[in-house]
Amino acid sequence: MGKNISTFVSIIIITHNRENFLPIAIESVLGQKFSDFELIIIDDASTDNTENVIKKYLENERVNYVKIPKANSIAEVRNSAWAYANGKYIAVLDSDDIWIDDLKLAKQFNYLESHPEVVAVGSGAILINDNGEEINKVVKPITDAEIRKDFLTKNPFFHSSVMYRYEAIEKIGGYDESINFGEDFDLLLRLGQIGGMYNFSEAIIKYRVHKDNEASKHFFGAIFDVFKVIAKNRKKYGVGWNIFLKKIFGKGSEYLKK
Repeated sequence: MGKNISTFVSIIIITHNRENFLPIAIESVLGQKFSDFELIIIDDASTDNTENVIKKYLENERVNYVKIPKANSIAEVRNSAWAYANGKYIAVLDSDDIWIDDLKLAKQFNYLESHPEVVAVGSGAILINDNGEEINKVVKPITDAEIRKDFLTKNPFFHSSVMYRYEAIEKIGGYDESINFGEDFDLLLRLGQIGGMYNFSEAIIKYRVHKDNEASKHFFGAIFDVFKVIAKNRKKYGVGWNIFLKKIFGKGSEYLKK
């Protein structure tokens, strides 16, 4: 960090053994009408056909591919991208998700340019399964006030929808590499401490919900990390443990009544 940055957008895709999903993710980036961007693909030591899948895209001078040794955490992989990013803004797209609005970059770039107080902007999403079939459409809280209302009890952003300011990430020091699950939640909680947040109401991405995701495979580790994130950030949002636990148990009661 601390480098000179340009005025465009750095798009970061991190991937590991996603050869089946990766091409459609890349195509959704290259189909954007906003063309002032670079695409950085960080390959976390894939052992499938990922490298060959990517070769044809490297003919585009805006596409950069970097294969790294197996990292200890997803946060470490995400942080490794900063060495290659040159944009004023950073847009995230995980390799199993898809941008479905070809104006996605333009809308978010223009919003951040005209709202200097905002450090991160996301959107709603259409949830899809492994086969690409639509499951549901989700609209996240829109305004900064709505986002902050329940920030500690649920993540108000789809990570693959988010664009944020490079200088803001530089200020908070990137992702916390001690967190294995919920590193995106923690990052956004820390970004919210230095600036405003916003979500577009429309679904401009497709977010893939996997039947057997990593969090479900490591349930107790994921729960531990969530509470670690909350403990780390709650005081900054003026929330005591008593209020937080009341909210959690309240949500649990509502769920059981359904």
